[in-house]
Amino acid sequence: MSSDKKLLSDFATVISGYAFKSEWFGAGNDKVIRISDLQEGSIQTESALTVDAIQHKISDNFKIQNKDILMALSGATVGKIAVASDGDVGAYINQRVAIIRAKDEITADYLKFFFSGEFLVDLLKNAGGAAQPNLSPKQLLVMEIPFPPLAEQRRIASILDQADELRQKRQQAIEKLDQLLQATFIDMFGDPVSNPKGWQVKKLSQLSTKIHSGNTPKGGSENYVDQGIIFLRSQNVWKNKVILDDVAYIDAETHSKMMKSSVKHEDLLMTKTGRINTENSSLGRAAIYLGEDDSANINGHVYLIRIKEGFNKYFILRILTLPDYYEYIRSICVGGIDKRQLNKEHIENFPIIQPPMELQNKFSDIVQVIESQKPKLLEQLDLAENLFKTLQQKAFNGTL
Repeated sequence: MSSDKKLLSDFATVISGYAFKSEWFGAGNDKVIRISDLQEGSIQTESALTVDAIQHKISDNFKIQNKDILMALSGATVGKIAVASDGDVGAYINQRVAIIRAKDEITADYLKFFFSGEFLVDLLKNAGGAAQPNLSPKQLLVMEIPFPPLAEQRRIASILDQADELRQKRQQAIEKLDQLLQATFIDMFGDPVSNPKGWQVKKLSQLSTKIHSGNTPKGGSENYVDQGIIFLRSQNVWKNKVILDDVAYIDAETHSKMMKSSVKHEDLLMTKTGRINTENSSLGRAAIYLGEDDSANINGHVYLIRIKEGFNKYFILRILTLPDYYEYIRSICVGGIDKRQLNKEHIENFPIIQPPMELQNKFSDIVQVIESQKPKLLEQLDLAENLFKTLQQKAFNGTL
């Protein structure tokens, strides 16, 4: 492809969001998209706050159009993008969110892949400030971008669309396994919150020997070392899995001062704080730790829950991660309109249905069979992800 570069302003406009006042939220039916609503490349309009745009005379210039690229301009997720689809049209953008609007649809398809690739690294380099970096619309407009003829843009977008579709299908196959488990649970036990089958219910405190949140050592990240005791933070605790890609470590001396929050094999972990209006909110996510006793510790944003002998840990974990139960968790947490927190008392009082242990164990056996299918699917997903990234890199360095 041609290596010619042009300024973004030559073929796109950049629109900065409107500074909505917090007291306006909650009224009207006009959705406002904030940085937290940009998730996994999509716009989460379902969780967006609303205003009455007519009452406050908000210009239509701040409305989203189909194929707009929305970008976070500040904070820890600066440069994060989402691409607007038909269902997002008409929503407004809040301050610190920008719309990048191509002057034609072909370029829009080309740009969505460009801004989601390695170019993001260059964006971050241009963002001022270490703790809270920022981008401005002006910075975006003067960025030089490889800009081949429209026919070449169409070819690149078509190839990357196909590769993207492949990785999405692999992801959907994994999600279908999770949906099968959820359906199996509901069929066997019913909704664990409303408990239509009338099972015995016990508080989580009655099923556990310990519910405890960790601490952040004095000095924070200055205590981290290259190797040592795993130090689990909220970004490591996801739904039904502990992810160690971005894990921190503390030394044995620091760990010894924090033994109350030392994690044992098969302790349940739950995140303490997070936003309630995002699909991947860090609030109330639960997983089980499968490492050795005392090989990990937790910071102040994570709880450990140590289940008593004789109770099925995996059955309890499945309850905590069901969508209906997650809605219950969201309903009892405390905090502001956006960020919320689970207190220890909340977790202690979680109602946990207790069907006969024979049924619980039967369900756990089903879980193991279904979960055994995941490694191969995850391997296929990893291959699809690598293929997409390779094609994306080649597309924008002129070798595709």
